[in-house]
Amino acid sequence: MTNAKPSMRPSLTGGRRGSALLLLGIAIILGGGGVRYALMNAAVQLAALALLAVRPTCVRTFWQAAPTGLRILLIATLALPAIQLIPLPPTFWQALPGRDLVAESLALAGRPGLWMPLSLDPGRTLVALVGLTAPTILLLLAMDSGKSERALILPGLAALGLTSLVLGAGQLISARQALNWFPGSNPHQLYGSFANHNSSGLFLIIALCAANAIPTPARPARQVIKLATCLLLTMGVLLTQSRSSIMLLILPGIQWLLTLARHQSCNRTRRTAILAAAMTIALAGFAVIAMNNARLSQAFDRFDSLHDARGLIWQDSLIAIGRYWPIGSGMGTFDEVFQIDESIENVNRHRAGRAHNDLLELVLESGLAGAILCLGWIAYAGRLTIPLLRDNEDRVTAPAIILIAILLQSFIDYPLRNQAILCIAASMIALIASESKRIRMK
Repeated sequence: MTNAKPSMRPSLTGGRRGSALLLLGIAIILGGGGVRYALMNAAVQLAALALLAVRPTCVRTFWQAAPTGLRILLIATLALPAIQLIPLPPTFWQALPGRDLVAESLALAGRPGLWMPLSLDPGRTLVALVGLTAPTILLLLAMDSGKSERALILPGLAALGLTSLVLGAGQLISARQALNWFPGSNPHQLYGSFANHNSSGLFLIIALCAANAIPTPARPARQVIKLATCLLLTMGVLLTQSRSSIMLLILPGIQWLLTLARHQSCNRTRRTAILAAAMTIALAGFAVIAMNNARLSQAFDRFDSLHDARGLIWQDSLIAIGRYWPIGSGMGTFDEVFQIDESIENVNRHRAGRAHNDLLELVLESGLAGAILCLGWIAYAGRLTIPLLRDNEDRVTAPAIILIAILLQSFIDYPLRNQAILCIAASMIALIASESKRIRMK
């Protein structure tokens, strides 16, 4: 009998385990600032390229093994800004919607025959394209990882959430004079590793969902650690004073109820009563703390003044969408083109900067193609998730709820405009797609 040669795959991959989680951690620590913080975003992208150089086979593995729908969506996502950068002859681009002002400006400058790309600001669109580097590579790495490596992602998110919470606590204590990643923010709100308190709150919601998904340990001491983690992350959400994130706390609550419903035993009624009592006590404790804590009181007081400029920005964004429909103005160009259609009565000393609605901003910048692409991602994630939710497993429920949280906040803010949340979304897609593939192969 010939002795089989031992497989070399474990030794080759052993040193590469955790690369997806490593990139995710780098993105969360450094990539929460948005387009204004180019150097920190570049650090995330360079780290992603370095990890891709370590695991170049993940590209081939993804192309060969990933679901067809996921490959199509990823290619289309990368192709959209790339196509917008292709120079077009003047007779073609001048006929596109919303290009008349550009044509007039070039004519006045004596350059009427200039070739121009579809994007009205190619530099911004190039930045948008480069910004897809880290989430794309993270998706490839996570899809190429083994089950044990992917299992580290949710606990890793919970740990990163605590890290951001500790960082934010240090910022609050020092009135943002220390541990300040992104200057110029409100000293009374918790930011952690993010420049936007809404994104910070959303990330803590994500970390809370991830912590909920960790199997409840048998040892009482570890159960206390898990409960304390969830309570601290909940407190962190409140300290961000983000109204949208506070409202999203209902999602981890739904997740907890789904987990409770799944675990059945002979004393289920008694355990439900105990957990309900514990939750009541915890909520009562939060109420007492909130009434006696100035920062938490400020968070709840913000709900008394729900009117802000978002509705006005959305109205003007719809007008701008009509100007460039169905082609769009180019990825990343919102801040450059919105000023044209901003109503004079809505103008103030602050620039809108963003549409405060990722979906509206995407449609303005990429037109019909962007709308179809967005709906494609939502439909694809839903098609994979709904059959898996019948099993009611935490490894599927948590990623699904996290994606729902990101989507919901996208209606009133711009969470997908920073590397960190984009990378989290990519990792959740990878978890769901991998689990769906595993179920099909049974």
